[in-house]
Amino acid sequence: MTDAETLSRLRALLRQLRSSPWRLSFPDADERIFQADYNQRYQLHIQMAGLLGLITLLLPIPGNYWLTPQLYIPTLRVSVGSAILLMLSLAYSTSEHARPRQQVLILINTVVAYATTLLLAELQVAPLNDYYAVGSVLVIMGGFVVSRLLFSWGLLTAAALCVILASHLLRTHADIEMITIQCFVLCLALSFALPGTFLIERSLRMNHLQGRLLDLEQSDLRQAHLHLEILTATDGLTHIANRRSFDNALAQEWSRQMRSEMPLSLLMVDVDHFKSYNDRLGHPMGDECLRRIAEQLAAYAQRPGDLAARYGGEEFALILPGTAPEAALQIGEKLRLSIQTLAIAHPDQAYVSVSIGVATMIPLPGITAEQLVLRADEALYQAKSQGRDRVVTYRFNDAAEATPPPGHSPESR
Repeated sequence: MTDAETLSRLRALLRQLRSSPWRLSFPDADERIFQADYNQRYQLHIQMAGLLGLITLLLPIPGNYWLTPQLYIPTLRVSVGSAILLMLSLAYSTSEHARPRQQVLILINTVVAYATTLLLAELQVAPLNDYYAVGSVLVIMGGFVVSRLLFSWGLLTAAALCVILASHLLRTHADIEMITIQCFVLCLALSFALPGTFLIERSLRMNHLQGRLLDLEQSDLRQAHLHLEILTATDGLTHIANRRSFDNALAQEWSRQMRSEMPLSLLMVDVDHFKSYNDRLGHPMGDECLRRIAEQLAAYAQRPGDLAARYGGEEFALILPGTAPEAALQIGEKLRLSIQTLAIAHPDQAYVSVSIGVATMIPLPGITAEQLVLRADEALYQAKSQGRDRVVTYRFNDAAEATPPPGHSPESR
């Protein structure tokens, strides 16, 4: 499924969730993604709820010692036993294996904490037993809300708590007043906890869908931005780097080679008699000729830092970092011969040929990359003036002879 199809499907799910106030489900594939995201995102909440439950069980121990010393040992055993169970559950919840079972852990922890408060209430005397019974509200709210319990599991947990309360009341033969109080407390707690759980899950599901939509939209924006960068850095006709990319790459390589004190070579390539070729055979044929030459040029830009670019019109450039003058000259000669082997027919000569100027410099402080371009351009002009279809390396002693007259351009070469 494409990103566009996924975006459309997620938007439809979000609309359904907003229009259906009782909806709490996704299709199977999206439900699995939601559950996995939930388990990862809210694992800490579950651990915090378990930790709060553990503190709640251990906190009354000193008070029991001072208020009811005769009942301290029985209540201590219950509190410590439940605390051990919660600590084991808390330790297990930190493992990767526990993530798919987090809802089960919340149910178990809530049931253990609730049963413990009822058992402590059973062991204590008035009015402490009433306090423990009322304290079960905190257990329920912590288990349902703090731990981010999902609504379906909340219903199961509520049913389990009702069974525990019923068995507690039957076992203790509680009077009608105690039955009324404890049933009222449980119903009151669940009447707040279950709707809260439902609303929280709806919010989590909507946030999940909105988060996925935002990620996909940002991914599309990044792809569009990358595509735009490629378009702005690429020549539309030849599909190699354009002049802007050439200028940026040359500046970067100039700085990099200056730091490493390595040579930087530049080849300037011009198609011989291209104006005549273009005028007599037409622009479509001229464009195809430039594309085929660009393909040959790109084959020599294989290393990191190498760059083949269309410099302008029928002129191309090849940046070769870390390349000595002799190696650059050999590459230029190979390039010239490879264009000959294309055997592109020319109306004024046998085949299309190129002239290549080569210049190499070790970048130094106080010298700019423009000097390298000027030297390669001067070598190219010399290759043109010597009869074209050749490779000429810039030599400082020949610079004066090779300097082109004012106003020369690639079209006049």
